[in-house]
Amino acid sequence: MMSDSTVVTIGLVVLLTATMLTIGTALTRQGLAALLRRPRALVAAAVVNVVVVPALALALVAVLGLDGPIAYGLVLAAAAPGGGTGALLAYHARGDLALAVSLQGMLAVLGLLAVPAWSALAPYDGGATTLTGAAQTLGLLAGQLVPIAAGMALRARRPALAGRVAEISRRTADLLLITLVVAILATAAGRLTDLPAAAYAAFVLLALVCLASYATPALAGPAARRAVAMTTTVRNLSLALLVAGLSRDAARVSVTVLAYGLVMYAACGLALVALRAVDRRLAPIT
Repeated sequence: MMSDSTVVTIGLVVLLTATMLTIGTALTRQGLAALLRRPRALVAAAVVNVVVVPALALALVAVLGLDGPIAYGLVLAAAAPGGGTGALLAYHARGDLALAVSLQGMLAVLGLLAVPAWSALAPYDGGATTLTGAAQTLGLLAGQLVPIAAGMALRARRPALAGRVAEISRRTADLLLITLVVAILATAAGRLTDLPAAAYAAFVLLALVCLASYATPALAGPAARRAVAMTTTVRNLSLALLVAGLSRDAARVSVTVLAYGLVMYAACGLALVALRAVDRRLAPIT
């Protein structure tokens, strides 16, 4: 019988495929080339994701008095950047898709180093002791690149068909995202109340700071800022859950990661509502 975290991980993989196909139909080689000519945005966003966010998680753990599996789960989630749905939410936020996809891929690799480095600093002695998840993460990267490449090729050769495919895959990805959130609630609902209020305070503060990456100085224009905010807020739950499963208190650590996942998606949803409201107000002006 599959564990709760395994069900969520499988859901994330399927969602990732639909998301990347959607993004691929909206990407162009020119857009990616333009991004490579301005790498400052990528570097700045990577520093925020790999250094600032995990360091903040450790600070929250200390200030709020969290320890054990809860502290470890929070640090795992914070140290695992590059979540697969970040690009989908950046798409809905009308962010820079080339930046979102490039950043997501880079962060997924950096997470292999960030997770063991930062989680070792958490006040918990039952964590995984070796670097794990390399094969799985590389597999997820391949799962991103193939549908992206297929979508880009379709757009270049048959743009009308690409538009229809984009609409279908976007709706599929949206439905899968909603289903995933419901699945997290269903599988972990009975244990979410076991987490103390301080843990949820930490989740909310961490998600808000991730959204505040919108203000990263090196980012030029609202499209880049929106892409980085969404990509930063969505952490790599697949990698975090994989490492959580290797810990001594796997069930409690996994529930902490899943609980943060619910908070991060709620934060992204509220941010999307706010951004859409801003767009509507600006529409008559532009």
